Amino acid sequence: MLTVEEYDRFVKAIPAKFKPIFELNTITGLRYVELQRLYYNPSWYIESRNQIILPKEAHKKVKQKAPKRTIDKLPTTFPYLIKAFQEGRRPPDRTSWWDNLSRWSEKADISPKVGPKTPRKTIESWMLKAGIPEIEIYSRQGHDPVTSLRHYQSLSFTDYEMRDIEKRLTEWGILRRGI
Repeated sequence: MLTVEEYDRFVKAIPAKFKPIFELNTITGLRYVELQRLYYNPSWYIESRNQIILPKEAHKKVKQKAPKRTIDKLPTTFPYLIKAFQEGRRPPDRTSWWDNLSRWSEKADISPKVGPKTPRKTIESWMLKAGIPEIEIYSRQGHDPVTSLRHYQSLSFTDYEMRDIEKRLTEWGILRRGI
């Protein structure tokens, strides 16, 4: 899981052709396999609603019970990001992606290294610590409450990091204060 400062440093280390993949992965919190399938199924993104609706075949998880999952509260700039994602390189296979993330982690001086699950864990932890209701996080991420609690029960961010997290989630349209 990354702080906002680490996230920004990491994104700067990513070659331009791969940035839309990593940024979309973080903002949506998709599992990497879901991200790969989204690339081949652009109709899952509903631009008029600025939502991604993942059908059951998007995840193919044995334990998954929901027939579909909706990823909403996306940034107003998301249509540009998903267009860059869909027109860019296809997401590499998981092993190549792991190697890329490892190389970019070293370049950005991030330890422990960023892995394929880091974007998802990062957005989930930021949302939880920013006070977004757990039920919204569970349904958006396709978790049951026990899974989320097991992953994120011992999170700790400084006050400064929390201000950064809240600011970034607000910029991304995920955290909406006073609405």
